[in-house]
Amino acid sequence: MKLLIVSGGFHRIVTQYLPKKTAVIHSETLELRNLSDYLDGGNPLGDGVLITDEAFTQKPSLDQEELTKLLEWVEVNSIPIIPVVLITRDFMKPFELEMLTQRFDYLKIIISDTVRIPAQVFQRSLEQMGKKDTGPIHKDVRTETKIVGGDSKELGQRQSVKKRSFFDRFRSKPEASAELTATDRLTRDIANISRGISRVVAITGHRGNGLTSTTVNLAHEASKRGLSSIIIDMDAEYRSMNMYFSRFHERTNKDEQMSASLIRTLARPQEYMTTAFNIKDHFWLSSLGYSFNDRKLMDQFYNSEKLVGLISVLRTKFNLVLLDMPLDLFRSFQETMIHIDVFGLCIPNNLHAILSTARNVEVVLDREKASYFNAKSKVIVTKYNDRSRFQGSLFSSEKVNEILASGISDSFHYEMKTAGVVPHSDSFDAQIETDIPVTNTGAEFEKAFGQMLLRLMEGA
Repeated sequence: MKLLIVSGGFHRIVTQYLPKKTAVIHSETLELRNLSDYLDGGNPLGDGVLITDEAFTQKPSLDQEELTKLLEWVEVNSIPIIPVVLITRDFMKPFELEMLTQRFDYLKIIISDTVRIPAQVFQRSLEQMGKKDTGPIHKDVRTETKIVGGDSKELGQRQSVKKRSFFDRFRSKPEASAELTATDRLTRDIANISRGISRVVAITGHRGNGLTSTTVNLAHEASKRGLSSIIIDMDAEYRSMNMYFSRFHERTNKDEQMSASLIRTLARPQEYMTTAFNIKDHFWLSSLGYSFNDRKLMDQFYNSEKLVGLISVLRTKFNLVLLDMPLDLFRSFQETMIHIDVFGLCIPNNLHAILSTARNVEVVLDREKASYFNAKSKVIVTKYNDRSRFQGSLFSSEKVNEILASGISDSFHYEMKTAGVVPHSDSFDAQIETDIPVTNTGAEFEKAFGQMLLRLMEGA
């Protein structure tokens, strides 16, 4: 079979997934927006067209227009009419393109319920090209793939009626080795949140208040509970993610491109699978290695415009996008704030930390942005000290919120909710030495970060 691949920067990876007998008729990358020029140039289509998410521009009207042009061109110029197959991780695509699947019965949409589409989905999809039978092509206990095409009656027959738990569609195939899973009942609560939810959460606060540790443990907890997540470490000055993920650090020492992971991901968001580091199946990290020092690339890509573009892409790919973003960075990234769903504001339960945080917000944000920040924030009481006192009483997590909203700063007009409390423990330092996050060391921390995750996923 001769195949035309429309997959943007994912072209090389898709090619590797295909059976050896499949001939790819072009070597250059193609996106939907430049497909018209390709066809007008008299180039061949082959025996079928395979499209993936990376071909889209994230502008639905433009993408639909370009896809329509392709289908109309096939209808006029292809005898017999060749199949056009779209493989997507976006379960909303069949609804967005319903008019096209009804009009063009040779358009098939395959939904893969995994973060990284398995090779067998590509291989089996080729077997289905041109066939009238469009039953399920890939299914296991943790993933499910459906083909969608034709009229709505057929749609109901083709899709599995089995109801699955929330976020099951984001889970990857189980590996042979045992994997840590959540042991408490919070997963059930998370499962009650609407299907397909996605949150962009910025873990922020005054430097030294436990931002990176909180980000790392939230991501690990999300992974244990079956949520797809990615950490974007925006703290390009300290780059402390290298200490929490030794495999990432080792890779950056050997691979110059991975050392520039953050910059490469900002530059090419759609190619995060090759620019970011895969911690495990549905858990990713994009940061900078200690060896990266290209000032010119930093100036070109480390800015609000690129971060907004990255957020826009990643929120369609992951349940949880975690930004490790100290407060002082918002001086340069204020334009990204409106694209963040909730801010997890890290503050220890002591007066000095509260005053430093309030002062930091006043210096970094103008009045309007500070008000927005106040409305979208939930407090995470980090390094919680159960012996800390304020005016003779226990310095509780509620007291942290109360003091912030008491008038000590014009930036906080009303009291915020608490997302969670992180108990103080010597285990925090051990995370760096052992690569074992505290959420995996005991039920107390698992519950603390599980509850925190739930409240942040609920939004502000």
